[in-house]
Amino acid sequence: MKNYAIALLSVSMLAGAALAHDGEMKGAKEPVQTMQGEVVDLACYAAHEGKGDKHAQCAKECLKGGAPAGLLTKDGKVFVLVNSHEAEKAYQSLKDLGGEQAKITGQVSKRGGLQAFIVEKVEKAQ
Repeated sequence: MKNYAIALLSVSMLAGAALAHDGEMKGAKEPVQTMQGEVVDLACYAAHEGKGDKHAQCAKECLKGGAPAGLLTKDGKVFVLVNSHEAEKAYQSLKDLGGEQAKITGQVSKRGGLQAFIVEKVEKAQ
C-alpha cells in the first residue's frame, strides 16, 4: 500500500508539473472557474474509495504526509489538484481540508485522460 501511495504521488506530481508547464508553453490558459467538492487524498480514494466524514482524519494525515490531493465533485467526477506556481500557499492550505467540502478556484486542464485542476484559491465551503 505504501509503495502504491508513493507511485501515485510521483505520477500526480509529474502530471501537475507537466500540465502547468504545458499551459505556459502554449500560451493558452483555460478560463478561471470555481468548483466545489470534497477534498480527498487520492491514495486512499483510489485504493478503497476513502472519502467522507469517516475518512476525514485519515485524509488530512495522508495529505499532510504527501499523498496527492483530489477534488470529488457532487456529480462524482474526480480532479487531481495540482499546485499553481503562483499560489503555493493556497495548495498547501487544502491539506487541512481533507474529507471536507471546499470551494477551489483555478483552471481545469485535461490531458490524455487526466483531469486536473490547477489550484489558485481555496476556501472551506459553508
